[in-house]
Amino acid sequence: MNDAKLSIEKLNLEDFEKCQNIWDMQSDPKHKDKFYNDIKNGNRITFICKNENGGFLGEGSLVFNGEYENFTIPNERIYLSHLHVKPECRGQGIGSLLCDHIFGYCKKNGYSEISLVVLLSNFRALKLYHRLGFTTILDLFEGDDGENLGMLKKL
Repeated sequence: MNDAKLSIEKLNLEDFEKCQNIWDMQSDPKHKDKFYNDIKNGNRITFICKNENGGFLGEGSLVFNGEYENFTIPNERIYLSHLHVKPECRGQGIGSLLCDHIFGYCKKNGYSEISLVVLLSNFRALKLYHRLGFTTILDLFEGDDGENLGMLKKL
């Protein structure tokens, strides 16, 4: 990671639109609306990695009740959703920094497991998740974008 001072903060709902800096919200308005409503309704908490100027570099969310049946178990297993780093900031440790923060939050709040889903074609993400301890396979399924792998990490 470079020498820039980075911070991780919980996203405030009024700053949601600033996430456009990280991912293209306009390309999938239904996805954007679901994320916004999940945060508003308390089913999602999103953490933002910011640079010293307040610029959004990456984000990662936790979902308490997910769409996939065995990816969340109340007060035991939580779902890591939408870990995204701006393309020009990838490979600098921001994803790992976000995950470390998220894992700490989960442990502090009594969760013993964290799950996620990743596209099998996303080799860079698969490598990161394996390095971070996601070694148990929960599911393999076809999604809208291709084959997906559901993974689990014990905290």
